[in-house]
Amino acid sequence: MVTLKIDGMTCASCAEHVRQALEKVPGVRSAAVSYSKALADVQVDGGVSHDTLAAAVTTAGYHAGVADVPTQSEGLLDRALGSAGLVGSIAAMPARCGSQSLAAVAPRWPPH
Repeated sequence: MVTLKIDGMTCASCAEHVRQALEKVPGVRSAAVSYSKALADVQVDGGVSHDTLAAAVTTAGYHAGVADVPTQSEGLLDRALGSAGLVGSIAAMPARCGSQSLAAVAPRWPPH
């Protein structure tokens, strides 16, 4: 799936126009466009490039760019804590591993 940031849409009808334009591109299996999020999620076959999709959106009268969306593995908690924050939070938990606390067996992060 390819996610595009769509600029220039002013209503739900615009989103429908963008969807139709994207679905006319050879290799596009489906497109879902959200006016409120200004994003298009496009299911494509392997050979369809971002440039081809952006050109279809531009021809329809809008602008498409690469969307800044988190990957599946990067959720809100991951972005809020960051990797060091998450490790630090886990190490600070009073969990037990056998007879030792987690803080005793886990390395100190970040290192001093």
